[in-house]
Amino acid sequence: MDIDEDLNGLQAALNRCQDLGGRESVRDASDPSISGWSADQHLYHTALACDLSLRNVEGLVAQKGLLIVKGAQTSDETVKLLAKEEFRRGQAESPRMVRPDAHVNPQFLAREQEGNQATLESLRRCRDEIPAAPDHVPHQVLGPMNAAMWLRFARLHTLHHLAIIEDILVAVGSSEGE
Repeated sequence: MDIDEDLNGLQAALNRCQDLGGRESVRDASDPSISGWSADQHLYHTALACDLSLRNVEGLVAQKGLLIVKGAQTSDETVKLLAKEEFRRGQAESPRMVRPDAHVNPQFLAREQEGNQATLESLRRCRDEIPAAPDHVPHQVLGPMNAAMWLRFARLHTLHHLAIIEDILVAVGSSEGE
C-alpha cells in the first residue's frame, strides 16, 4: 500500500465532498433507481465513516483504543479487495452508527467534514508511523485491518460514495457550475 497515494487521494476526495456539501443543488438530490439515499445522505454517511476510519488509524498509530486487537490477521479476501481499489455497489449494509437520518443537517455535515480534514492533516504529520503500526481494528464486514488498511479503506469508501453521488447528480440534471 502506498501511504502517500492514500493520503493525497483521500484529501482530494474529501475536498470534493466538501465542495458538494456546500452546493444547494446537492441537498436532497435523489434518484431511487440509483440509490435509496439522497446525495447529501451519501455525503453525511461518508463523513461519518471517514471519521471512524481515520480515528482507527490514529488509535492504531498511538497504540491506544478499546477496539485494538493484537496479533490479528487480515483475511486474504480483504487484502485483495483493498488492492483492487474498487468496491461494488450493494455488497454491504452500513452499520447503524454511520447511517444518515432522513434529513441531513448541513451544519452537522460541514462540521464533520472539517473534522475529517483536521484529522487527515494530523495523520500527515505521522505518515511514517502508519505502515509500521502493528495491531488491527476489526471492520464489521472486512474483519481485522491495520492502520494502512483503514486509511486505504477511507479513501476507497469515500470514492465509492462520490461515484454514487455523481450518478445521482447526473440523473437529476444538477450542473457542475452550481
